[in-house]
Amino acid sequence: MTKTATTLRKRIANSAFANRAVAAVFGAWAQLVRATSRREEEGWAQVETALATHGAVIIVCWHQRLMMTPFMFDLSKYRCRSLTSDARAGRLVGHIHRHFGYESVPMPRGILGAAEMRLILKGLREGISIGVSPDGPRGPARVAKSTPIQWARSAQVPVVSFTFSAKHYLTWPTWDRLIFPLPFTKLHLRWRVWEATVPPKLSEAETATLAERLQSFMDAEALAADQKVGHNTAQL
Repeated sequence: MTKTATTLRKRIANSAFANRAVAAVFGAWAQLVRATSRREEEGWAQVETALATHGAVIIVCWHQRLMMTPFMFDLSKYRCRSLTSDARAGRLVGHIHRHFGYESVPMPRGILGAAEMRLILKGLREGISIGVSPDGPRGPARVAKSTPIQWARSAQVPVVSFTFSAKHYLTWPTWDRLIFPLPFTKLHLRWRVWEATVPPKLSEAETATLAERLQSFMDAEALAADQKVGHNTAQL
């Protein structure tokens, strides 16, 4: 690729107009998949019970399974924000989520700063849930960072796993192996409340242990979704 072509590609990728256009296409595709597939949705009632009790939740999803996160929350009844990086992929996800009605919290330079942390925790205490990919924005894939544990400790709200799987899909050659579901397939959307207790005080070692437990829980939920649509093994 020539230098001129590379520069043009970067300009297009950094263009707000181009990002909104691509986000609209991705959003329309997700709606098409959901509308045309033999769809099963399981576990949202658990989330509503948690919302009734705690006011807000922290919803986690592996980066690989982001394509159907526009449907991870009932925005007609509840408010939810999504945490995104300011990298190109993160900005694209932010545009998609805003297209569907989510509020977006961008991370400057991909780092969660003090101002963003205060905004998120204030929102959780006021009944505004937050969605995050614990392995984002750059991986390693399916290795959970401690961020959701820190939020759960501070706000004392539950953590909820959201995932999906599709019988037929494409896999993008990205670090997360993004699952891109195809229309007219078998589709399973799945929510589960993580039953672990996150106390208001934690040592670094305890936080790391809980992050590992959350990672195992999310892997198990992704596998369960894969099995629901007919896959015998985890689609990694």
